[in-house]
Amino acid sequence: MPLMPPEQPSASAQARDYAIALAAVLAALLLRYLMNPLLGQQGPYLILSLAVVVAALYGGFGPALFATVLSTSIGTYFFIGSGTGLHDFLQPQNLSRTVLFLVIGLSIGVIGGRLRTSRHALAESVRQLKASNRAKDHAMATLGHEIRNPLSALHSAQELLRRAPDDAKRVVWASELIGRQVLQMTRMANDLVDLSGVMRGEFHIDPQPVDLRTVLAQALEQSEPLIAKKGHRLRTDLGTAPVTVLGDATRLVQVFANLLNNASKYTDPGGDLALGLRITATRKVAVTVSDNGIGMQPGAIEELFEPFVQAPGAASNAEGGLGLGLAIVRKIVERHGGEVSAASEGLGRGSAVTVLLPLAASGD
Repeated sequence: MPLMPPEQPSASAQARDYAIALAAVLAALLLRYLMNPLLGQQGPYLILSLAVVVAALYGGFGPALFATVLSTSIGTYFFIGSGTGLHDFLQPQNLSRTVLFLVIGLSIGVIGGRLRTSRHALAESVRQLKASNRAKDHAMATLGHEIRNPLSALHSAQELLRRAPDDAKRVVWASELIGRQVLQMTRMANDLVDLSGVMRGEFHIDPQPVDLRTVLAQALEQSEPLIAKKGHRLRTDLGTAPVTVLGDATRLVQVFANLLNNASKYTDPGGDLALGLRITATRKVAVTVSDNGIGMQPGAIEELFEPFVQAPGAASNAEGGLGLGLAIVRKIVERHGGEVSAASEGLGRGSAVTVLLPLAASGD
């Protein structure tokens, strides 16, 4: 799982950081005021610098800069000029103190900001590593479950052949069962090999001008057996004019066949599927595969594009699978300079997956 940059703090978090900076400055001011009989005009900013450190540690550069400016103003007014004006402040000794404090405050702010960013990045890395570890455990459990089912069926077929080797009907039934289960295991092995190469970026793309309508027609041919098997009604809206993109036709067929197969797998027999193509206002082509199947919870949509993550109800789906298809789809689409997204109104209300690809330049 790729590490993501730390999120920007919310407005409430920023307000809290600045409030902490203000509180630190007021506390330092109180402490400096209590010690004024002892210090006098010596070290007017010394204790106030602690407020800058606190602001930098908790809020980063912005609150530290705020604390520096506020501390400079307070220290100058109360402990250098004593409210008498600019005369004392403009003396070289006091002016150099002020400039030095500003430089130190800015330096503390920069260092504190970097430390805070590093701390948040480390926390995000730890969170994502934990999520990756959970995904790995889930992947192993999923892989074991998906392999166990075909193996159990193969064992049943083997037992049947052993007990009734001369029963022609049972031999045919067992042979067909073995063929289906071997095909299922081959598909899972191919997905694992494909994902391994895709995740490392070790897969070849041969970009050529290609008519996306032709790609979609080939994807429909690959998905037609499953769609027909489940008796789905398929509606297509691909237009009549060629839509040219710069891409690898084989890989793009893989993308859209995968999306069509997913829509069919997670839609009850006799359900509705739709395949649409349109040109967006930003001169991109959008291909949407939608269905009225099991749907998704909104919070689970983004995770659906991670490896080994399956839609709700996938475990009971007769078609099975390792949950690798959409992860492969996203990587291939991104390599084509596009993006993929999903949407659903909730469980039982269907879903839609949209692929955005840049149109080929007219000279391509």
